[in-house]
Amino acid sequence: MQPYFSADLFKARRPSFLANTLVLSSLMMLYSFAGELLFWLVNGERVDASSLLHSLDTMLPLIRLIQVAGQIFVLAIPVLLLAAWHTGSRNPFSRSGLAFLGVGLRPQSGNIFLAVAGILLLQPALYTITVLQDLYLWPALGAAGSAVVSQRDMMESFIKALAVVHSIPELFFVVFVFSLTPAVCEELFFRGYIQQNYSRSITPAKAVLLTGFIFALFHLSAANLLPLAFLGWYIGYIYSASGSLIVPFAAHLANNLAALFMLFFTERELPLKVFVPQPVFQTLWWWFAVAGSLLLFVLVIRRFSSASLAMVEVYQESP
Repeated sequence: MQPYFSADLFKARRPSFLANTLVLSSLMMLYSFAGELLFWLVNGERVDASSLLHSLDTMLPLIRLIQVAGQIFVLAIPVLLLAAWHTGSRNPFSRSGLAFLGVGLRPQSGNIFLAVAGILLLQPALYTITVLQDLYLWPALGAAGSAVVSQRDMMESFIKALAVVHSIPELFFVVFVFSLTPAVCEELFFRGYIQQNYSRSITPAKAVLLTGFIFALFHLSAANLLPLAFLGWYIGYIYSASGSLIVPFAAHLANNLAALFMLFFTERELPLKVFVPQPVFQTLWWWFAVAGSLLLFVLVIRRFSSASLAMVEVYQESP
């Protein structure tokens, strides 16, 4: 996998593989307990996950704000400051700093549409992987599998409680917290800084694979590790091919909105605990739907790659 945007004006200023890994490790470790630290600073006491789950009604606005603050202050702002430092700019929002992160190049709207279509077409296959794990993998692992499922169920219950909506303004705020903010901050961090820098130390294909896997680990969910890794690899590829961070941002946002929509739907129609996937998987139409979506996904990726290559040729010919 060779990125179409292989020229890099900032190559000499990019950190080494080791330095990039140290930055990645430090910020991920900080993020792992940033929420708890922020909650302690604001609320004045430490609360464990189970206790927090039972007191969400009174702490809901605070926890949502802490979620946003953690993404902005631990992921986005450090990356913007690092990009400014690498480019010698005093302004973290300078043109050179943003270009260092891949924000400068504007993609064609058709590329954005294809990237979004691709990630939506992946959803049936990713859902299939999740359910197959629930049906066969976790039961086969015994107690370890049960622990993975329990951790996943607690996390889903926590997210579902945080995403409760009672009004239109609250709906927009929930979209901001769970869809828009993660899409912006995580893409700046993982694709704009980490993957872009790795691609100058190792091959672009390895950079995509490594960053995508770390992206999956970042979400701290063993049950969703494989689906998240596939998402990370796809998003990493479309960034490598397009050279513009707007493209993976749009795909990431679409994925988050789709997940949020499904959460709203299951909350209103069927409780998550009651839903049993086996009957769906025993029907032939589901497997035809998965095969069809994957076929369309391949066609979309081929079209996206061609469109990105054409865009690069125009970009390179422009003065």
